[in-house]
Amino acid sequence: MTECFGNIYPDLTRVEYNKKIAGKVFSVRIDSHGLVHQAPRLKADMKAWEDCQECELYQSCFDFSNAKLAMRQALSRF
Repeated sequence: MTECFGNIYPDLTRVEYNKKIAGKVFSVRIDSHGLVHQAPRLKADMKAWEDCQECELYQSCFDFSNAKLAMRQALSRF
C-alpha cells in the first residue's frame, strides 16, 4: 500500500488555527485572530485527485477514507 492510503481527507481531530491541515486531496485552514476565528477555508488539489483516481487502489482508499471520516464524525459526538 501507498503511504497516502486512506488519507484523502485531513484529520480534523486536532485543529490548529492559522495552519493548513492537509490530507492527500483536501485541506482546511482556519485563521484566528485573538478570540475571533474565521470560517474554515476548504481547498481541493485537483492534480492530487486525478492522481488518486489513476491509482490501482483508488476505490479501496476512497472507501477507507470515507470510513475514517464517518468514524471521526461519530466519535466527535461523545
